[in-house]
Amino acid sequence: MLQDSYTLTSGFGPRWGTHHSGLDFGAADGTPFYACAGGTVQYIGSAQGYGQWIVLDHPDSEGGGCTEYGHMWDAFATGLKVGDWVHAGQLIGYVGSNGESTGPHLHLGVHEYDYGSRLVDPEEWLRGCPHPLPYNTVPNNVTGTIFGVDVSEHQDGMSLVAAANEGIDFAIIRTSDGTYQDRTYRSHVDDARAAGLVSAAYCYLRNPNEGTSIQQQVGAALEVMGDNHRLPVWLDCETDAGLTEDHIWEAKRLFEMMGVRVPGVYTYVPWWEQRIHGGEPDSHRFGAMWVAAYGDNPHGAPRLLYGGNSHPQWDYPLGNQKPAIWQFGSNARVAGYDVDINAYRGTRAELEHLFTGGMPAPMTKDEGESQMLRWILDQLVGPEWEGDKPKFSGWKQTEGKTLTDYIADKLRLLPEIARTVATLPERLDRIEKLLTAGSDNQPSGEASKSSQKEAE
Repeated sequence: MLQDSYTLTSGFGPRWGTHHSGLDFGAADGTPFYACAGGTVQYIGSAQGYGQWIVLDHPDSEGGGCTEYGHMWDAFATGLKVGDWVHAGQLIGYVGSNGESTGPHLHLGVHEYDYGSRLVDPEEWLRGCPHPLPYNTVPNNVTGTIFGVDVSEHQDGMSLVAAANEGIDFAIIRTSDGTYQDRTYRSHVDDARAAGLVSAAYCYLRNPNEGTSIQQQVGAALEVMGDNHRLPVWLDCETDAGLTEDHIWEAKRLFEMMGVRVPGVYTYVPWWEQRIHGGEPDSHRFGAMWVAAYGDNPHGAPRLLYGGNSHPQWDYPLGNQKPAIWQFGSNARVAGYDVDINAYRGTRAELEHLFTGGMPAPMTKDEGESQMLRWILDQLVGPEWEGDKPKFSGWKQTEGKTLTDYIADKLRLLPEIARTVATLPERLDRIEKLLTAGSDNQPSGEASKSSQKEAE
């Protein structure tokens, strides 16, 4: 438990004429407690005497042994289940007074080896171990930095309210992948609002040659947001098919024409440097950069995984600008889930301004007409352009041809199809006559035998 959050009310050894097999930490109802070491959840839920308990089995690499935690009201409050791995110092529960208890406290028991082996004095077992680091305090290397998660339907059921209680300050929520609409977008937004998180959305962009136009993808994102769940949208650029600079710019302009701010682009270093057709562009025109770079990508609490405000990643430019947000891992343990974790060097107010800052000036009439013409041309000749000229490369659905060429090719087949259809009655008549003639000339069984004998 956190230092100064408890009073040791009962030690290991003789007590009230019996042997007390653990330590009791008296604390206010609801006080958080943390895993003593890394391990696997072996048991969780109802338990005789405890009311509810959690038992963790620790491998030799974590010091060995087995720890049990008892008397909480709800052992599942942090989302744990049997088989889950937890890290040393991870939040696993809240103090209660369940079962045979005289008041709110945590009972901690330690088995020397596996569960059921000899119980040892937890105070000796813990000697020299530091108190856990609370989620809402900041180590020296992260002063002035806030942390956030990005979530989608893969985190369905994750509580952002619980995440906020663990010190998370912002959430970025997926609207869509191409034209696939995330079924949990609105519920995650509602949860983020209830938690008081600084919030934005992200839209995973697909190359139009994967089957859907940029306009259709933006439309899908706008539809899933509706009128009451609109947030600023980051453009997620990481598809294996790559994108052009014009694809990204078109998505940004389409969102902002509909009044939805695009703060910038999400990507990772090799993709931005190698997968944009035409080479790495200057990124300033798209807004800020939200960059993913994981390194070894270990598991653990966000602040313990963070590389620090002086990490070289903060100084690595993409498209001539350094990252505003750094996604430094995908295995951070937050509210019982392993999730993508992000850092922002600044305050909540500054991040809010990055997300929702002043909208760009509306398009002029000439700009709007030019953009509308571009959309029409995209549908006719394909989405790929070189500078201000189309490449006439067509769409996947039109076999790599422009719409005009595709229709023309199909029309050329009509005369041949018509001629074939016109000859069908004659062909059917011929087939019918051949079948009838074959039936009349077929000898009966007896006649056939007679013929065979005469031949003999």
